[in-house]
Amino acid sequence: MASGRRGRGGRSPVQGALALLLALLVCWGGAASAADMLRLDADGQPVVSLDGHLSMLADADGRLTVEQAALRADFVDLDPQSRPGIASGTVWYRFTVARSAAAPSEWVLAFGEPDMEDVRVYVPRPGGFAEIRLGRAIPSRDLPMAARRHAASLDLSGEEPTTIYLRLASDKIRFEAAELWRPGALVFQEARQSALFGLHFGVLAMLVVVYALFGLWLRDGAMLAYCLYVATIVSRGLSHTGMAALLFPWAGAGLGNLLTGIGLMGGMAAFILMWDRILDLRRTFPVMHRIYGVVGGLVAVSVLVTDTPLFPLLVRPAQVAMLAASLASIVLAVLLVRRDPRDILMKFYLCAFLPVVLVWAAEIGAALWPGKVPADLGRGMDVAAIMIHIAILSIALAYRLRRLQRERSLAELALASEQMARQRLRTFVDMATHEFKTPLAVIDSAVQMLELRTPPGQPDITTRHDTIRRAVRRLVALVDTCLATDRDITPALRPRPMNPAELVAAVADRHRDPRYPDLMVDVTDLPAVIVADADLLGIALDALVDNARRHGAAESPVDLTASADRQQVVFTVADRGPGIAPGDVRHIFEKHYRGVASATIPGSGLGLHLVRIIADLHGGTVDAHPRPGGGALFRLCLPVVTDDPVPETRPV
Repeated sequence: MASGRRGRGGRSPVQGALALLLALLVCWGGAASAADMLRLDADGQPVVSLDGHLSMLADADGRLTVEQAALRADFVDLDPQSRPGIASGTVWYRFTVARSAAAPSEWVLAFGEPDMEDVRVYVPRPGGFAEIRLGRAIPSRDLPMAARRHAASLDLSGEEPTTIYLRLASDKIRFEAAELWRPGALVFQEARQSALFGLHFGVLAMLVVVYALFGLWLRDGAMLAYCLYVATIVSRGLSHTGMAALLFPWAGAGLGNLLTGIGLMGGMAAFILMWDRILDLRRTFPVMHRIYGVVGGLVAVSVLVTDTPLFPLLVRPAQVAMLAASLASIVLAVLLVRRDPRDILMKFYLCAFLPVVLVWAAEIGAALWPGKVPADLGRGMDVAAIMIHIAILSIALAYRLRRLQRERSLAELALASEQMARQRLRTFVDMATHEFKTPLAVIDSAVQMLELRTPPGQPDITTRHDTIRRAVRRLVALVDTCLATDRDITPALRPRPMNPAELVAAVADRHRDPRYPDLMVDVTDLPAVIVADADLLGIALDALVDNARRHGAAESPVDLTASADRQQVVFTVADRGPGIAPGDVRHIFEKHYRGVASATIPGSGLGLHLVRIIADLHGGTVDAHPRPGGGALFRLCLPVVTDDPVPETRPV
């Protein structure tokens, strides 16, 4: 295995002698500080930890050379019970190792964090130091050894103790799990860890694919947001575990930074989006839904500046936003559980928070009490917590999927039943149309025969015959319109110039009946001619008058009024009955709807629905209001069209 680049060349003999003297002083200096010297004995151990053998020096401006660092006396011994937290800039570490004559001489130094960009290992050699360059700024195929962590081969064949220096320069420095390995043992360990991480990421990838397919099939936003969240966990894990360096050996720090940014910032945005969909905040807490949307959008946009100097400045605010959103989600989930204690699904979601909360507690504890809580405790719990978190969420989403499938099956069954009922209704309507029209045709034929047999000079009888035939034709048209409406077919609109006052008079004449009080008619300021379908308007006014007669008081008259301005013609029908219940006003024009007061009154619930259809065909409106003094008042408003006829519509 390559040991890296050698020290600087082109030195004068004096410089070479000084460098040799400096190296000897370094070695003896390391021996002098034997309190934390690492001793390698012939005990056959494949791995030796460096905990308790490390010293650290902060390099504020990053300008120290290894020769200068070796002369510094302000290295601080690290407590073996705790590792330093996350730092940035440039940091030097050193340790001294002494090997017994019987111990192996070939070792590999391996340590993390895998994301550190510029890592250099310096080993004393005659004439200076040998430099081994590592770090994610170098593609893994160009490194001395391909591994998830930073790995450098060491030749410790010398008889004297050797002090090795490490220079770490990165935006995020976390020096962890530093160990000396026998080469074969490290290869085995790397293969084992890579297999475990591969299994871990394979399970997560399978979850993403499965739930993405179900989410697209069911059009479920919560499942799709969950897939996005798990995908960001995979992205972050590939970078933090060092697997990205093995999977993409041609990539350098750019890919690692991108994966980290997607996993960190994208994961926060996906987390916020997921809980917004899971808690259904649009319906349950609309204000929080808007807040989540704004915060999640701002965090998601920060992914675009991942590989820029601006990114480190956004990480801390984004983490605070995610923490606030997480705590808010816990509170909202508790409130929803209290609203409906039988909601098993929400209890699953609430339990899924617990592992994440434990990791947060460990990281916050390490920040508040650095000497008492290990700095990497939260990181060590992270993988297990994420797996438990995802397992609980998967169970919850599986339960949700089962419930959605059951609801979908019930909806499909209800749709099939409705389609069958509608088909039966169409069959009945076709039969009813035939049965209605047959006697009407017989009546019309009989009247025609009576006309032929009526002697001339009897205008009264002839007038009655004409009245009967007009009523039959009108009844046939009314049957066609009502049955077409019942079959969801739009009646044909045939606009023609007409006189609205004559239409009101004709409607009043049709409804003169000695069994009912007189119809009170009032016509004011109507235009002489408007463009509309007189037959359909007559049907609409007939339906309104008939509705007022059936629901009004038996001894009270019905008011039929018509007025106009430059914009619209308004037909009003008012009764003096019990009025309309407040809960019926919004639904009274719906098909087959009958109000509370209509329970004992015959009817099908089609008349007012037909009035609304006719109003819509003319581009007008119809509404219902309480009548001052008691009763109901219906207004049919039509736009005034006097020049350009409305295009004629055909039945659908």
